[in-house]
Amino acid sequence: MIRIFKEFRKKLLPKSKFAKYISYAIGEIVLVVIGIVIALQIDGWKAQQETYQHESNILENLYRDLTATKKELLRDIKANQQSKENLELALQHLDNKTAYTTAMDTLFPAIANWESPLPTFTTYEIFKTEGIRIIRSKIIKDGVIKLHESTLGFIINDYDKAEWALFESVTLPFITKNLSYADQNGTVSLQPNNYTKLSQQSEFRNILTLAIALRSKGLVFYDASVRELDILLQLIQREIEENHSH
Repeated sequence: MIRIFKEFRKKLLPKSKFAKYISYAIGEIVLVVIGIVIALQIDGWKAQQETYQHESNILENLYRDLTATKKELLRDIKANQQSKENLELALQHLDNKTAYTTAMDTLFPAIANWESPLPTFTTYEIFKTEGIRIIRSKIIKDGVIKLHESTLGFIINDYDKAEWALFESVTLPFITKNLSYADQNGTVSLQPNNYTKLSQQSEFRNILTLAIALRSKGLVFYDASVRELDILLQLIQREIEENHSH
């Protein structure tokens, strides 16, 4: 009986070792799988952080360019507002039949002086190729596209071109015939060749009126652009701060 038990024990021993080996192998496999999962999670986290950083870089550059564009638009608004006021004052002198003074000469250049918009488009070119894919906020993407393609595009392609069309086809030929550029203590002026005759010309009044209308229309578009820019800059700033918090 004892001999039979010993034989059974001998048979059982290898099985016990095999079971331990299987358990060890399974444990090793589990550890390897856990290691792979952790590594993939780390890689995924790193990739996500790189994406956030890339997005932040584009957003920060956009913020910088849009800030520069806003400053440019504000300078344009100030200059064009002054130009419009000079035109209105010149027209008022004509309506009131004010006697000519050399001070009027500094008002007349406004018919040919306006500020053309010069927005910064550097990062927008990158945005069109990468930003649309990288930037997650649809509101920001739509806002950037609308600002550049529609709002600023209208000022550049419609308002500014209308100013140039009036200047080249009407204003410049009229100035060449009826006024002369001069310098008054460093200030550019336009002196009438004959003010009495000039003040009686309906063409001159029409030019002043058209220029005032264009400046007024341009200022409306400029103001709308700045308001739109302010909202977009706030959205971009919040998105940058959110990315930095990850």
